[in-house]
Amino acid sequence: MKYIFALAAALSLSSPVAAQDAPVIKARTMVKTADGVRVGFIDRVNANAEGAPTSVQIIYKGRFVSIPAATLSNGEKGLVTSLTAADLNKL
Repeated sequence: MKYIFALAAALSLSSPVAAQDAPVIKARTMVKTADGVRVGFIDRVNANAEGAPTSVQIIYKGRFVSIPAATLSNGEKGLVTSLTAADLNKL
């Protein structure tokens, strides 16, 4: 019995770290810029044929802005984009 627990503990430690660090991208999640500016909530998630998110749409300053999913990472409360507020104004 204790071998089963040891095996389970060993398997849990061997899980890939990248899967744990991947951001969970879903609708109604708050997005902020790296410098702390609140962008807004995700309205729509665009995905590729495999179902992986490619971009998200957010209403930012009264217009839809499409933010690449590759720029998103986990934050304290929601997601953080590597884009700055100035970058978002150009989109």
